[in-house]
Amino acid sequence: MPARLARLRVGSRDFERPPIHPVDVLHWLRNGILLCVAATAAMYLWVAIQAGSDIAAAQRTQQAITDLGAASSAVKAAGSALDYAFSREDPTLVGTGSDFANDITQVNKELTLAAESNAASTAVTSDIQYVENQLTSYLQLSETAVSDYEQGPALGRAGQRYASGAETSVQSAITKLTGDEKTALSAQRTAWVLHPATFWWALLGPVIGFLLLAAATARVLARHFRRHVSPYLWGALLIVVATTVTVGFLNAGDAQSLAPAPKAGHPVTMAIVLLLLLAAAALAQLAYHPRLAQYKFRSS
Repeated sequence: MPARLARLRVGSRDFERPPIHPVDVLHWLRNGILLCVAATAAMYLWVAIQAGSDIAAAQRTQQAITDLGAASSAVKAAGSALDYAFSREDPTLVGTGSDFANDITQVNKELTLAAESNAASTAVTSDIQYVENQLTSYLQLSETAVSDYEQGPALGRAGQRYASGAETSVQSAITKLTGDEKTALSAQRTAWVLHPATFWWALLGPVIGFLLLAAATARVLARHFRRHVSPYLWGALLIVVATTVTVGFLNAGDAQSLAPAPKAGHPVTMAIVLLLLLAAAALAQLAYHPRLAQYKFRSS
């Protein structure tokens, strides 16, 4: 803006106001860059903490899927043990057999572990209860088949076939539950803090703001002060960019592997990142100090 005073007309009167001095612009640019550094730190902490929470939930869901796989295998083993008891042994003497009892106990154990690991939804919890009810029916029909066998082998084998149908129902319920858990796991793994298409923009947003303000600073210094940008400012920009890109790749690796100890949110990583960003803020302050110190007389 020219050095002469700018006129502002209000109603029928003219008022004069001084033009914006370049040093005022430098003040604003300095404050904006410091704000960008603070926003970088805040965004990093938000992403790292939320990602740690989402990864923990996904890990529990993944463990629940593993437990359900073990439960399905135990149900299959129980069915084989029941078939053996009715085809190779005398159910009136051995009942359903010790192997069958052990397998059913294992199924109950795995379902309990799956319920404890469930981090998906209340609907999944209801599905687990449904599987447990189906398992109870299977156990009751198996015991009824033993009682029927005492009245006649043919009647007992017929009851055993009903029990086998109940085993199929248990397996179907477990398969459906496993599918629901996998769907929940897929949704958890695509949460915004774990999805590259979203968390990268969140992390890089303040960095882009820093870059634009640094470019504006270079223009103001060249045009009004005939000076180049201080190396301190480029150093601050380099620290912010390098730190953001590093934690972004760490977070991407954590999201991909569902690491039990996420690197991006590790306390040591947090401490190093915050110290580096503090150093970047200090460098940015030093970059503007020489020019601003020449105009201490200004009110701003």
